[in-house]
Amino acid sequence: MRLAAIFAVVVALAAAPGCALDDPPEVPSWQVDVMPVLAANCVRCHGFPLNPVARNDFRLDAYSPTLLPGETIPIDGAGGPGLASQIATFTRPGFSVSLKVRMPPDRTLADREYLILRNWAGAADAVTESGPRGPGRFDNRAPTVTSFEEVARVGRKVTFAFEVSDLDHDLVSGVVIGPTLDVQMQVQPGNIGILVSGRRTFEWDTTGLPEGSYDLTARLDDGADIDGPDGEEDYIDVPVMTVVIP
Repeated sequence: MRLAAIFAVVVALAAAPGCALDDPPEVPSWQVDVMPVLAANCVRCHGFPLNPVARNDFRLDAYSPTLLPGETIPIDGAGGPGLASQIATFTRPGFSVSLKVRMPPDRTLADREYLILRNWAGAADAVTESGPRGPGRFDNRAPTVTSFEEVARVGRKVTFAFEVSDLDHDLVSGVVIGPTLDVQMQVQPGNIGILVSGRRTFEWDTTGLPEGSYDLTARLDDGADIDGPDGEEDYIDVPVMTVVIP
């Protein structure tokens, strides 16, 4: 009898207008709501490494922009100006514009998935048009660098292998901070490699760097809002190793 009463309450709640148990949030969180939709449907083509067949001026596996080593113009993340609106437009069921294809091209998003993206775009900042990062997961566990090692050195080029893990299965984006040369050829901290979830390698060209020992740090972002809604330092820094340049 008691179970029947509980079931009746659940059914009533699900049927009530505006009270459906699977209603998408009015202001979706990047980490909790938006990133899982993009991870399941978009990042295979619009993630890093950049797919040469897809547009390569943004990536949807990261919220913040990424400055590639040696470049001066960053690649926008999904939180870039106007991208939330573009994402919602191109994933809208029935979207059709000459020479433009609905995304993903091989299927239509589930209703709830699309509504999450639509609501996220609707909550975008009025000035920057950026979708909100949002509060994130209250019990979030920080990402970790499971392994990081030098695996090859040819001349001035050093190759590293790494593994980035996340117990919450969030997509992790990041960079390796190490010594770079500015326009005056002075050593300063900068991005020397790109980090993503899983196991990968990257190559670092140390040409021009003076000999010495240099500390490398992994800067990781799993989508969590670490320093509040107005902050821009939503990442953690993890020391990974010291490299000697002869």
